Amino acid sequence: MNRRRGFTFIELLVVMLLLGALSSMAVPRFREFKKRAFVAAMLSDLGNLKIAEEAYWAEHLRYATDTAGLEFRMTTDVAITISSEDVVGGYTAVATHSNVPGRQCEIAMGKEAAREPGMIFCGPATSGSSAIPASP
Repeated sequence: MNRRRGFTFIELLVVMLLLGALSSMAVPRFREFKKRAFVAAMLSDLGNLKIAEEAYWAEHLRYATDTAGLEFRMTTDVAITISSEDVVGGYTAVATHSNVPGRQCEIAMGKEAAREPGMIFCGPATSGSSAIPASP
């Protein structure tokens, strides 16, 4: 008897269905990992901003309100806004990422700090006291 060797159409179809099911479970997890990486970029940029602000304060005895005056490089797609009521007394900086809408990270120093000064908090973009402390 001359039997052909290989896979039948049904066997190939079953394997393709299994691969499709596995990939449909993997894609949402991959998106979540990307989102976590973007939040980590915001945390890193705020940590670098804190160091640059302290160096700026040591030289000028006031905090900067513009990132252009500071010597640090931001990650692509991260936007940081610095606000201050008293540039000698402290500042508040908020970082957002264009690929993570509705999410922000915030740091405050000096008199501006409503919570622990220098601690980075992440949460919803309209967050007030419901922000979650960022893990180191």
